[in-house]
Amino acid sequence: MYYGYNLGCRFGMPHKTVMIKDAKNAIYEKCEICSKRFKWTKGYKGRINNKEYLKVHLRDFAQSFGSTKRVYNKLYCPEKCIIKI
Repeated sequence: MYYGYNLGCRFGMPHKTVMIKDAKNAIYEKCEICSKRFKWTKGYKGRINNKEYLKVHLRDFAQSFGSTKRVYNKLYCPEKCIIKI
């Protein structure tokens, strides 16, 4: 999965979601920053198997190594992203 510069919300940052409703067939969420609403349908045994779900919930899944290292540093260690001249 490729993570570009624009991650969906304002200023290119990832969404900060909060759950509105957990129904039998779907989960409804809303971004606290931009107020965009999301609906994630549940599959077998109530699981969500969706690549877009991972992109929206990047704040929860970003790690300090691997393919999400750049996003993790942008969110949690902004001093590492500053270019010093």
